[in-house]
Amino acid sequence: MFFAYFAMIGAISPYLALYFAAVGLSISQIGILVALPPVMRIIGPPFWGALADRSGQRGPLLRVSSAAAIVLAVGIWLAGSHFAALLVLIALLQFATSAQSPLSESMAISVAAGDSGRYGRVRLWGSVGFTGGVVLMGPLLDWLGTSGLPLLLALMAAAVLAVAWRLPEVAPPRPVAGVPVWGRLREPALAAFFASCFLMMLAHAALYAFYSLHLHGFGYSKTFIGLAWTIGVLAEIVVFRVQKRLFDRFGALPLLAASFAAAALRFALIGWGGGALAVVVVGQLLHAITFGVHHSAVMALLHRWFGPAEQGRAQAMYITLGYGLGGAAGGIVASRLWEHAGPAAAFYGAAIAAALGWGAVALCQRFDYARSSDDRRRMP
Repeated sequence: MFFAYFAMIGAISPYLALYFAAVGLSISQIGILVALPPVMRIIGPPFWGALADRSGQRGPLLRVSSAAAIVLAVGIWLAGSHFAALLVLIALLQFATSAQSPLSESMAISVAAGDSGRYGRVRLWGSVGFTGGVVLMGPLLDWLGTSGLPLLLALMAAAVLAVAWRLPEVAPPRPVAGVPVWGRLREPALAAFFASCFLMMLAHAALYAFYSLHLHGFGYSKTFIGLAWTIGVLAEIVVFRVQKRLFDRFGALPLLAASFAAAALRFALIGWGGGALAVVVVGQLLHAITFGVHHSAVMALLHRWFGPAEQGRAQAMYITLGYGLGGAAGGIVASRLWEHAGPAAAFYGAAIAAALGWGAVALCQRFDYARSSDDRRRMP
């Protein structure tokens, strides 16, 4: 499932802004449209996560969302440059596909049972799929033209549906009485943790929404842009393969902090580098830390802090606060900085957000240590 879903994401994420530009939309309109997916991740994941936790039917929900994605992708192609129609269709597409990540991740966490090495071996297939989608799509768009992107997306969504149809169900445990998942945000350590998630996705919004346009502005072809994204994902795959040793030695919270330091460096380099090839390569290699290490650290901490019956809603909360609120705010901020101060300013802003995220993780570590000390003192 990870392979098929992230192949679809790889086929669309690096090229969506290029498609909107190709049909004649302005940077302001593109900024609004690329902010829509995160907005839908505010609404969609809590709906899908709660429905999955209560019904235990994750497989059927994945199939419904995949089928909807096929129809909506064709609708985007038919809409052409009609901004209002694209606004509605992109919103519905992202609402439908927002089911995929929380349900797949909660199933993977259930199967891995908290083992970071086992989780990494499962999750790396998502990175392999993303690489395949990116590498395939660049030459295809150079050959067929950017306007064919929605139809290619429909084909990828059909592949996701085919895999979801054969996916065995992994039923979650029945919910138990306790503090509601969203109520856990009153805990200082978790509040700081989710604030860091918001800031990391705010920082990455400039990358996901505008990095392809940034490279295109320096004369790079779509094929090269696809290869540049591939470098990052290949580095990420290496991390997923070896991460058990990293997590056993350093622990999830210190690695989470390291991912923010690497993100601040990465985005500052992109802003400063002016499209230089060496900067592109180094920046993409840092994706191994800013996404690979960060994502696995987040999954490990969610497994530590939330029970098995809460994982669907915990994943939804992470996606809502991080990819949803953070991504939406980041897309809007990046587009404004791009328009009024230039592309470099968008990435400098991302570096500042990542540095603030490092501070939030430092607070999380302090609060988590204090809570652990209190728990030890209460032990008989």
